[in-house]
Amino acid sequence: MNPETHTREQGVRVHYLANLGGLVAVAGLDHYPPDFLLGVLLEVAARAPQLSEQQRAKLCRRGQARLEERAAEKRAWNAWQRARELHRLDLSTAETRRLLAAVAGPETASRAGDPVACLLRALREAR
Repeated sequence: MNPETHTREQGVRVHYLANLGGLVAVAGLDHYPPDFLLGVLLEVAARAPQLSEQQRAKLCRRGQARLEERAAEKRAWNAWQRARELHRLDLSTAETRRLLAAVAGPETASRAGDPVACLLRALREAR
């Protein structure tokens, strides 16, 4: 949908439907062909009204546990991805000044009182 031509309500509806597709993926059903998947959903939809309150509660608990597990998996994955972007370097002051000179110029490196802070500032500004 073109954001210029759809209403806010339509955007909310599309987001909701995308989330439903995400639930299909979380359930592990996303690798089945559409006709089979729709048949499974139609079968569940036909049986859902006959479920007792206890059966519904049990299914809700099972779903909630999987959602919580999935959220924990996503947090762990995101943390791992962020950690992969971090690199630890142990540099001497002289090495830090040489690096600073390469990034910000020799004059900046020679007058930097705190070469580490100056290097970090220069790197942020170089983005």
